[in-house]
Amino acid sequence: MKLKKLLTLTLAVLLCAIGTLTFASCGQKAYNLPIVCGETGMTEVCGVATYGVDYYALGVKAGDMAADILLNNADVSTMAVQSDPNPALYVNEEVAAEIGFTIPQSVLDRANATGTQKVTRETSAIVTDGADFTIGILQLVQHVALDQTNEGFQDQLSVRMKAANKTFRVLDENASNEQANNVTIATGFVAQNVDLIYAIATSSAQAAAEATAETDIPVLFNAVTNPVEAKLVASLEAPGANVSGVSDINPVALQVDLIGELLGKDDIKIGFLYTSAESNSVYQINLGIAECNAKGYSYVDKGIGDINDIQSAFIALKAEGVDAVYIPTDNTLANGVANVHSLNIGE
Repeated sequence: MKLKKLLTLTLAVLLCAIGTLTFASCGQKAYNLPIVCGETGMTEVCGVATYGVDYYALGVKAGDMAADILLNNADVSTMAVQSDPNPALYVNEEVAAEIGFTIPQSVLDRANATGTQKVTRETSAIVTDGADFTIGILQLVQHVALDQTNEGFQDQLSVRMKAANKTFRVLDENASNEQANNVTIATGFVAQNVDLIYAIATSSAQAAAEATAETDIPVLFNAVTNPVEAKLVASLEAPGANVSGVSDINPVALQVDLIGELLGKDDIKIGFLYTSAESNSVYQINLGIAECNAKGYSYVDKGIGDINDIQSAFIALKAEGVDAVYIPTDNTLANGVANVHSLNIGE
């Protein structure tokens, strides 16, 4: 009898423990916060809407700049930094449905994103041997936005090279989000005397600029939010050295306005989620805070060190009672955007 009672008690304890674990794992709290991201690629995964730059189109712009340098002897020091002048309003009704959020009809009616207009790559212009030009591509990390700038660049450059009856070889390297790798790859490109370096993201561009400082190798950057602050160019209109490129600065003011329209009220609190070590993210968050101050919106900002901090940041933002979350064009969070969405919907 005592053994039976002991077994019953043990079973009850085990069932209680299992129930607790099940609740903790299967009953993960859903935050269901509407998220507005700095670009459309992230919005496709976790956001409800944004005015976002088209990173593929930015890559195409850089491809044209590279062709002008290599084929037409354009002087990179006088090439103005390019950007996306007409960011499109993009909505993601699928994510909105997942978090139980209704996108206002006024926003749906204005949404005009029709998808990226792809350039048909001329594969015959990209060769491995006997190329007229060698291009070193230094990409900070692999995620959708940076991948698109890489793809658009190669697509457009191939079209321009094909039209000129020229070919190019690509040395495509990824730094895996490590600055030491940025430096190693950039110096390696210089040692190989490449004809041009295409650097994607701020820290990669800085490494390429430093490595080529005593050379005549032109550097084109992309996905750099503030190239002047990053000391890559003297000004957007007149770069002044061997570096120019394309900025991915996004319309932060429009995006903050959009949050107000999505929520349909004036008394709102926005949670800014960003990586504190990324200067491009800090710059955008400061723009967002300034816009909140101008509009009388409340805000809370939470910087993370890496993607492992996302959950604690969400908990903190929810505890502060934010109505929506804003994420800028941020490499760390773009790399962990699926984690953001899973956490938000409670998976």
